Amino acid sequence: MKQLNELKEKKTLKICQLMASLEKKEKEIGECQNSLLNIKKHATDLQMFLSIKQIEEDNIISDIRSFGEVRIESNPCDIVLIKKKARQAQLMIPIVQTKSIENIKPTIHKTIDTQGSYVYGCCILPDDRLVFTYYSARQLKVFSNKGSKDFEVEMPSNPFDILYIREDNTLTVSTDTPCTITIINLETKQIMKSIALDSNIYGIALKDNKLIYSGNDKGIRMINLNDESICDIVREKMPSDCYTATFRDNIYHTNNQKNTVTCYNLQGKLQWTFHYESVLQTPHGIDVDNDGNVFVVGYISNNVVVISSDGKRHRKLLTVSDGLDCPMSLHYSGTTNQLLVANYINSKAFLLNCT
Repeated sequence: MKQLNELKEKKTLKICQLMASLEKKEKEIGECQNSLLNIKKHATDLQMFLSIKQIEEDNIISDIRSFGEVRIESNPCDIVLIKKKARQAQLMIPIVQTKSIENIKPTIHKTIDTQGSYVYGCCILPDDRLVFTYYSARQLKVFSNKGSKDFEVEMPSNPFDILYIREDNTLTVSTDTPCTITIINLETKQIMKSIALDSNIYGIALKDNKLIYSGNDKGIRMINLNDESICDIVREKMPSDCYTATFRDNIYHTNNQKNTVTCYNLQGKLQWTFHYESVLQTPHGIDVDNDGNVFVVGYISNNVVVISSDGKRHRKLLTVSDGLDCPMSLHYSGTTNQLLVANYINSKAFLLNCT
């Protein structure tokens, strides 16, 4: 035990001596570092060189063999680098499924008694009320979503087509003899403005606060509702009682004499023409759903036909067996996916769910 204690004391003494030596060296290295910093700040390159030589001669760091060691190791990496262009080529683009005309299945949601005949225009309001125009009676009637009459407006001339403008909560009506655009405030239930035109106006459609309309001998025209400026889109004579619709950058127009539905772009360039008299005769009211499918009524053929967005495919959607009797107008609500179809004479209209 005595020998162990002596051995322990010797080792402890050596450790203390080593620690003291290390502390001394640490102090000297610190002083050396401070000196080097001062030299770098204030001395010239020559003075710096001479000072470092002097430090070497003083043997402060002469017995330091190394400050460490450098090792280079190579390890496999799991990270895969991809060039930006290659990554862009592999990005998955989500495919938006569009509704095919074969998948449209209308079911009658409600039959409405329009309480009048010679209905040329109809539309669905955002609160589900329904609006109809009565050409001979010079009236506009608004019905609740339950089918009861809410109110009516006496028109100064014969109303034709109608549409709703959400921005100012108004109804815009095309009227004949004299040819005007009549704007009705839904809050006051009164006519707030009339715009006189230099041509006939029949079917109307809205595009960015501009009204696109069928102008008979003037063709298809567009009027800015703010400054009332007018421009011609299609300079081709059209029959009376033609209807229009818009979707994205396209205009759709019915021709009841040629039995055609024609699609133009906003510059008036022809995109396609649908012409199948065995399917569609005397087309009038027209509208487009959220997928670009075109709905059109056939007045003589007593039907509603849906045409694909490219004009190449079609399908009879509604016929006489569904209650159609000389249908004249229709309106598609993209919000509710509902189709409103109004007969011309027998005071019946149909609200359908298109799922």
